[in-house]
Amino acid sequence: LIFVSCTRSVYIVYTILGDVSIYVVGKDEYDELALSEVIFVITSAVKDVCGKPPTERLFLDKYGRICLCLDEIVWKGYLENTEKDRIRRLIRLKPPAEF
Repeated sequence: LIFVSCTRSVYIVYTILGDVSIYVVGKDEYDELALSEVIFVITSAVKDVCGKPPTERLFLDKYGRICLCLDEIVWKGYLENTEKDRIRRLIRLKPPAEF
């Protein structure tokens, strides 16, 4: 379930995943459709890292890996990766086998 809000040309998309609320905010080219894709990738990554919708405790236990996922998804405020397999490969912290 995703909620969408717009105020003064700023879009806010948010959802609740287990005990955790996730908010994504954007404007201009990051409208509600783009942000919906971003929040889908983020929730998929969090579920992947935690193995299930997280409780507050599980989220805090996996916080480091979740931050690595977020770092691969968004870079300097821009959407960088949306492919689940690529994100999973990049957070292993091993050098890539192929370029």
